[in-house]
Amino acid sequence: MKKYFSILAMLLTGFAFTSCSDVPEPYGINAGNLADEEEVIIEPAGSGTVADPYNVAGLLKAVANLANGENTPTELVVKGIVSQVKNDLNPQFGNLSFYISDNGKTTEQFYVYRALGLNGEMFTSNDQVQVGDVVVVQGTVTNYNGTLETVQNKARLLSTTNTSGGTTPSVDILGDVIFFEDALDGSLGDFTVNNVKLPGTSSYVWTGDKNYHCAKASGYVGGSCQESEGWLICPLINLKKATEAYLTFDNYCSKFNVDASTQCAVFAKADDEQEWTALSVEEWPNGTFATIANINLSQFVGKKVQIAFKYTSTTSSAGTWEIKNFKVTGFGEKGFNGTTWEDFANGDFSGWDAAGVKPMGWQDDTSKGNATLSRSEDCLSQPYAVSIAGVALGERRMVSQMMYFDLGTYTCTFSAKAATQVGARVQAGYWPQTASATIWDTESDPTGAPTTTTKRTDLTDSWQEISFTFVIEEGVPASLVIAVPTGSKDKAVLVDDVTLTKVQ
Repeated sequence: MKKYFSILAMLLTGFAFTSCSDVPEPYGINAGNLADEEEVIIEPAGSGTVADPYNVAGLLKAVANLANGENTPTELVVKGIVSQVKNDLNPQFGNLSFYISDNGKTTEQFYVYRALGLNGEMFTSNDQVQVGDVVVVQGTVTNYNGTLETVQNKARLLSTTNTSGGTTPSVDILGDVIFFEDALDGSLGDFTVNNVKLPGTSSYVWTGDKNYHCAKASGYVGGSCQESEGWLICPLINLKKATEAYLTFDNYCSKFNVDASTQCAVFAKADDEQEWTALSVEEWPNGTFATIANINLSQFVGKKVQIAFKYTSTTSSAGTWEIKNFKVTGFGEKGFNGTTWEDFANGDFSGWDAAGVKPMGWQDDTSKGNATLSRSEDCLSQPYAVSIAGVALGERRMVSQMMYFDLGTYTCTFSAKAATQVGARVQAGYWPQTASATIWDTESDPTGAPTTTTKRTDLTDSWQEISFTFVIEEGVPASLVIAVPTGSKDKAVLVDDVTLTKVQ
């Protein structure tokens, strides 16, 4: 059985706009010029699942051998373009009948008979399904007197481009665990932005759009298309205990003069990798929000991962890309998203910022990490140690980045010595996110000198190893703290080789 795909379908999956201009409001669909059609054979495709729906050709091939009165043993999923609508709303059952095809034409159709709406809800009007809508349908298929169709009330929409009556397109999202979600409802949430090239005089590529409740990228500035590149990057998502994981998001593309896939792309990267991996997006929306559902993230299961949306524009094409309802779901066990104690790094102080004034992963919170730090080549492990300056009055603290600690007992070990003057002292502890003050270890120091509230170690000009143990009674984000205590004017301390281990 041959299927034919016209330019109409190509326009629904790609873009052939003929001008560079800003996004119209309200959004509209540019249908393009359909005067000339080029017929292209479409082969059966898909496997009939939510993650990989059949096209209409694929579905018809899969059910071609059903005997009269026979039903498929399982529900199948098909994606197509509505080619005819029966306008036969049944108000009692809330179902509608319509036809779908691969090209929107009324040949080689499949009959969706008496189906329900999104998520199995009842339809309330005939215009909730319209010719030209791109729909995903899940249901049982039967051979009814030679006609292949869905069983009455045994099919439902998983997604649709039709938003009449306030209906929001949605899909069945795989998995019973939400590993991470962010609505991006008019802001960028906890996402970060990497502006590789700003468009024209603009100071941003990505921004939160409060009017349309989304994160938006555009290179259209000052009435013209500008060259740009910007990345919108989500926080670390913990998939270490996941068994399956999938990415789903809603997005909108408009006013691209080229195929949107050449200027919009989605990437993923594990935290132990340097290079981004492109994720496959089969179809980009045209002038409407559409759900991109269940992109398989199996290669990142067992790791921490970040997802990035890369937008680019040129002087001839600068469309608008909008993102919202970002979600990673799947199966397994949810872990803490972001940095955990297992991610603790740069305890040897080998990594510094470009100016050489802050070791990577330390002093992120300057209200807590108030010490003046400097890089020192007088180190225990090459290439650097960190020097913590003391002051006449007040404690000066070097604080690690906030990390999530599970319930348990932990030991922090580090090496320290006086930088210039014998008699310098150091103390160490941890700082829970919910605490108003550092929690110091209360044991006696290694020299046997008694202490009342803190563990302070007198240092010499030789490296000595210091350790302290602390207990986390419930999961909490916390920072490590290494400090020069009050009264240590001009008595800087050198610190190197900080390690963190879980005892039990």
